[in-house]
Amino acid sequence: MSTVEERLASVEARVDAITDLKTLITDLRGDMNRQFSDVREDMNRQFSDMREDMNRQSSDVRADMNRQSSEVREDMNRQFSDVRADMNRQFSDMRERFVEVSGRFEGLDQKVDRHFLFVVQKTDRQFAWLVGTQVAALLAVVGALVGAYYR
Repeated sequence: MSTVEERLASVEARVDAITDLKTLITDLRGDMNRQFSDVREDMNRQFSDMREDMNRQSSDVRADMNRQSSEVREDMNRQFSDVRADMNRQFSDMRERFVEVSGRFEGLDQKVDRHFLFVVQKTDRQFAWLVGTQVAALLAVVGALVGAYYR
């Protein structure tokens, strides 16, 4: 068995070891807290950088989309103006053709009017001859009847 002094020395050595252990644990806790704060700062910096990159890329994409949509709008306006010019040209061609057809109809109308006038004049002449012949026949019949009555 060991003596009291040996036991006391053993307990003192253990207490010193526990004190050293407490100091080491405190130092370890400080190192851990410092390292965690370093990691937190690094993560915050990286997130901040990532957010800035995303914002920059979003603005680049937005600018590119705006540029492309304006190009598409310009292309559409140019194509519509080409189509509009082509349609205006086609309508003016159609107007010219209508004027030409209208002139032809006027010529045809004048020709029909001349023919109709000729037919009307001929019909008037034939009607006059017909009526004249009928009146002459009537007079001849009346004359024959009157002559037969007085005979």
